[in-house]
Amino acid sequence: MTPPVGAYLCSYPKSGRTWMRFALANLINEVYGLDLDLDMENMFGLIPNDDGRGQTQPWKTLDAYRFSDRTEVPFIAMSHLPWEERFAGPPIVLLIRTPADSLVSRFYHMSRHDGQFKGDIDQFAHDPQFGVESLVEYFASWDAHAEDENVLTVTYEQLRAEPLEPFSRVVGQLGIRASREQLERALRLSSVDRMREVERKSGVGQPTPYDLNDPQAMRVRKARVGGWRDELSPITVDYLLDAFNQSQAAMALLERYSIVPQLDAA
Repeated sequence: MTPPVGAYLCSYPKSGRTWMRFALANLINEVYGLDLDLDMENMFGLIPNDDGRGQTQPWKTLDAYRFSDRTEVPFIAMSHLPWEERFAGPPIVLLIRTPADSLVSRFYHMSRHDGQFKGDIDQFAHDPQFGVESLVEYFASWDAHAEDENVLTVTYEQLRAEPLEPFSRVVGQLGIRASREQLERALRLSSVDRMREVERKSGVGQPTPYDLNDPQAMRVRKARVGGWRDELSPITVDYLLDAFNQSQAAMALLERYSIVPQLDAA
């Protein structure tokens, strides 16, 4: 029987969840002596998804959790759901990223990796399921809860700039006690280059085939901060900013954590 989830890492899609899952899985593997040969498919048996019914493959859901008999191992799940009552009690890490970078990354995921979207990136921004509208709704849902007593909010940008300190806070929030050396080793094992190498060998449990030789199709893509400036047209950036400005709650969250997309001065 699957135990109740002990802690959650919550994020909008393409905000660094795969990186954090692999880093945390490597850390848990060492701290608790699990002796797993971790890759980017079997890591879901250690840190599964809780994204809502039908929103993830069955081998990645809570039922896939493999360590119910190891009660000392923290049961952590990851979720792309907007805030709801299930997140009011357990320890939560909210991982957020500038929405322009999330939009670009999700476009390549849905078009080149998953194959569900056939248009261009500007059309994708207007898609009601995957585009800007979805981003605004997600951020608005979390604005009132990003500083709840049980919530730690960190940004992808903070983690990329100086990963050790924010990663240490994430680990502590999720109930894992680890040494500095263990934290550093988990981050080294989860470098972008190593994750790409692991993905090419194991895949990521994606049910549809994708081109492992196409850098834009990889689950581990560029992992850049600010790459949206090379991808989004000024019209699309204006559309994104206008949409967030129309939601006081969504824009407040971006401003509080300094992740409002800023256009360079002409």
